[in-house]
Amino acid sequence: ADSEALVAAAASRLEASLGRKARFVTGGMAGVQETFARHCGDGSRVWNLLPVGQASGYGRGTDINAGADLEERKVIFGLIGDIYVTVEGGPGVAQEARAAHARGAAVVPLMRTGGASCGMFDFPQATLQRPHFSTEEQWCLLASQDAPPDATAAA
Repeated sequence: ADSEALVAAAASRLEASLGRKARFVTGGMAGVQETFARHCGDGSRVWNLLPVGQASGYGRGTDINAGADLEERKVIFGLIGDIYVTVEGGPGVAQEARAAHARGAAVVPLMRTGGASCGMFDFPQATLQRPHFSTEEQWCLLASQDAPPDATAAA
């Protein structure tokens, strides 16, 4: 319900706190991905990965085409990142998370947002357990629907 506010806060915090070499990749879709791109600094470190011939229309970030269609783009998306933060999501998000997790990438689900990010659609169950780089308090904030969005984003 508050996913847009949460994503806006998370994008702003991640962009400000991670080093200048960090890049952020979205799937180029409307909704929370667009919200992330619009709130991630000036957008210069955002790449929107889309199938060939498609554009995000965000006006923020750089559109990059990969894959002949959405299925190929999802496969590629699951192969390129070091850390994946998931918000809500359906079977496609779960597919990308499974691929990322299988090759050792960190997957951080914002569980409070529901959908794949809380374990639906065969989302990798191991990623729903607190990783070594998270405190218990931080992990609880990712799941708590009662926490203010900014508190979850800070976690």
